[in-house]
Amino acid sequence: MSSLNIVFGEFARGCRQCQLGIKSVLFITGLCPLNCFYCPVNRDRFGRDVMFINDRPVNKFPEDIIDELDRAGSNGLAITGGDPIMVVDRVVELVRILKDNYGQDFHIHMYTHVLNASEGAIKKLAGSGIDEIRIHATNPTQLNGKLDLIKALKDAGIELGLEVPALPRFENDIIKVVEIINKLIDFVNLNELDVSPANIEALINMGYRPGLDGSVIGSIDAGIKIASEIRRRWPWINVNVCTSRYKDLAQMGSRLFRINMRISAGDEVVLDDGTLENQSNRGLTIRLRIGGKEYTVESG
Repeated sequence: MSSLNIVFGEFARGCRQCQLGIKSVLFITGLCPLNCFYCPVNRDRFGRDVMFINDRPVNKFPEDIIDELDRAGSNGLAITGGDPIMVVDRVVELVRILKDNYGQDFHIHMYTHVLNASEGAIKKLAGSGIDEIRIHATNPTQLNGKLDLIKALKDAGIELGLEVPALPRFENDIIKVVEIINKLIDFVNLNELDVSPANIEALINMGYRPGLDGSVIGSIDAGIKIASEIRRRWPWINVNVCTSRYKDLAQMGSRLFRINMRISAGDEVVLDDGTLENQSNRGLTIRLRIGGKEYTVESG
C-alpha cells in the first residue's frame, strides 16, 4: 500500500488544510443511532455524548476547544463523531462562535450520515455558516426521501462531498450513489477501510481480511476502482482515495509538527515526524505531546 493519497483532480479545501496540519479535529459526540458494520469508533466513545479535540477531552464548551485551536495554530476545524447532526444545535452554536472569534475564513467542515438527516436539522445547518458538509451514503436506497435535503444544503452555498470507506464488494453501490447525486456534490473521498477493536469482528464476519498494517486487504483497490469509474463518467467531480498510512503520517504528523513548533522550548528541536528532541549531557531525550499528554523517552 502506498503512503500517498491517490487524487483524481484536486483536494477539497478541508482536505488541503488537513494535509498541511492546519486543521484540528473535533469529535463532537459519539451519538449515532446507526450500527454500520465498518464503523471504527471505539466503544468508549460510540453511543456516548462525549467530546474530544485532537484527542484531548473537552470538559468546558467551547473554552477547551478554543484553547486547543489556539495551541495548535489551526486555521480550520473538522467536526466528526458519532454523527454531528445528532447534536446539530451544538454544531451551529460552535460554528457561530468560531466564525466570530477567528473570522469568516476559518474553514469548518463536518460529516453526517444521510440516514440521520432531517428537515429541521438541515434547515439549521443551511443557515449556520458552515463551509463544507461530507455526506455518508453507501447504497442508493439510503438516499430515498433525502435528495431535497441535500439540495437545500447545496442551495445554501455549502460545498458538498460524498465521503465513505472504500468497501470491497460495495463498489457498484457507491458508484450508484454518485450517479444519483453527481450534480449536487463537488468531490468524493474514499477512505481506506480501517480495522479497530470496535469493528474487527464484524469485518471478519463480512468476509474481509485485516492486513498487517491495520486496514482491510483490498480496500485501496476498491477505492481506485470506484474513483476511476467516477472520473470516467463525471469528470468534474474531484476524487481522493485516502490511505490509512497517509492519514497517520501526513495529516496527524503535520498537525503534531505544527503544534510542537509552536510550543517547543529553546533547547528542543522538532524532528521531521513532529516529535521533540532534546540533547543533553545525559543523552537523548525525546518528548512527544499528544492529546494534551506528554510522553518522555530517554537514552544514553
